[in-house]
Amino acid sequence: MSHDICIIGGGAVGSTLAYFLYRAGVTDIPVYFGHEETVRAVLREKWVRVYDKVENRDYIVPIIPRHYSSPIDKCRFILNTVKAYSVPETFRLMEKIMDVGGVIVMLQNGIGSLELAEERFGVRVAGGVVYFGAERVSPVYTVYHGGRTVIAGCRHGLCMELTELNRVFKLGGLEFRVVSNIDYYRWLKLALNAVVNPLTAISRSRNSIVLSRPGLELASLILTEFIEVAGKHGFRFELNRLLEYVVNNVRSTRDNYSSMAQDVLNKSPTEIDFINGFIAKELGGGPSINKIITLMIHLIEESNKSKNSVQ
Repeated sequence: MSHDICIIGGGAVGSTLAYFLYRAGVTDIPVYFGHEETVRAVLREKWVRVYDKVENRDYIVPIIPRHYSSPIDKCRFILNTVKAYSVPETFRLMEKIMDVGGVIVMLQNGIGSLELAEERFGVRVAGGVVYFGAERVSPVYTVYHGGRTVIAGCRHGLCMELTELNRVFKLGGLEFRVVSNIDYYRWLKLALNAVVNPLTAISRSRNSIVLSRPGLELASLILTEFIEVAGKHGFRFELNRLLEYVVNNVRSTRDNYSSMAQDVLNKSPTEIDFINGFIAKELGGGPSINKIITLMIHLIEESNKSKNSVQ
C-alpha cells in the first residue's frame, strides 16, 4: 500500500504527530510498533485517543497499527520516533517501506541516532527536534500537554521535499519548520534535554521541578559543561541566555513528565547515553556533573531491573 506519511514508533511523540496529521485531514496513517501486544491493543480499539490538554478535549485518531515484522507499506515520508537506543532495530523496516525518492525524518533525543541513520541511508535522511510535551498513559491513550513545533532539516542537501510536511502539519496546527542549519537546533535541544530529562527522571517529577532552586543550580552546572562540549564542535552558547531558554521551555510544558521521567516510572530503559552520557564522553570521561547524572540514571535503571525480576 502506498502512503504519503508513515510513523515508526507509536509512543507519546508518534501518537501526537498522528493526532496533528489527523487534524490536517490525513487519514489511514500506518504506525509501526515493536511489540505485538501493542498492535493487538490498538486493533481492538481501532484507534488511539489523544487528550489535548490545551483545548481540554479528547480526540479519537484512527491509525493503521503495524508490527515491525509486517513491512507492507510504501511510504513517501517516514517519521521515526522510536527511542534512540532502538533506532538500529528499525533499519530493516525502513529499507522495506521507504518509497523511491522517500525521506526519513529522525526525531530522537540526543546525539547519535541521526548519524547512524545517515550512515545507512545517506542523503535521504533528515534530522528533527520536537518542541511539544506529551505523555503516553497506555498503548491507546496519550495526553498532549502543549507546544506546537517541530524543526527539521537535512545535513547533506536541502531536502526540499520537507516543505510538503510543512504544508500538511500547518493545516493541523503544528509548525513543522524546515531549516538549513539543523545541527544548531539539535545542539540547542540537547541542552534542554540534558537538564529537563535527568532532573525529572531522578526526582520522578513533572517538568516544573526544574524551576526549583536546586533544579536551577543543577541546570547551571549541566549547561556549563554542555557549553564547553558544544564549543569543541563549533557551536557557541552563553550560559545566561541558555538558562533562560531552558526556563521558558519548562514553563510552557511545566505539567508534563519528560520522556525520561516516563521511562523511569515505567521501568523502561532511558536515552541517557545519548544525552548527558554523550556530553560526559565528549568532556573526556573524567569527573563531571554529566557523568554523575548519567551514572545515577543507570543506577535507577539497574534498580528497576531488580524490581522487575522480583515481580
